[in-house]
Amino acid sequence: MAVSVTILIVVLRILQSTRKVVQGGNERLEILRDQQERLAFLHEERRLLLEELEKRRLAITEMERQRELAKVFQPEAPRSWWSRDVRNVRRDMSKKEP
Repeated sequence: MAVSVTILIVVLRILQSTRKVVQGGNERLEILRDQQERLAFLHEERRLLLEELEKRRLAITEMERQRELAKVFQPEAPRSWWSRDVRNVRRDMSKKEP
């Protein structure tokens, strides 16, 4: 009879230990699921940020291209007759001076 009681106590302890291990495993599984959801969210957020970055790069590149084109094709502003006359007078005066 003592052996049966001893075996019963050992079995109950094993059962308690097994339940604790299963509970710990379930908690760990829940943590992993939460982390997986968070990782999926972060991947999506990263993808959206990369798309936004690419759009901004393209916009900046386009603005720089437009700026360069404006420099190349921008006609020179017509000079006023006054500035031309003043330059001509100065040039003529500098020729006359010895």
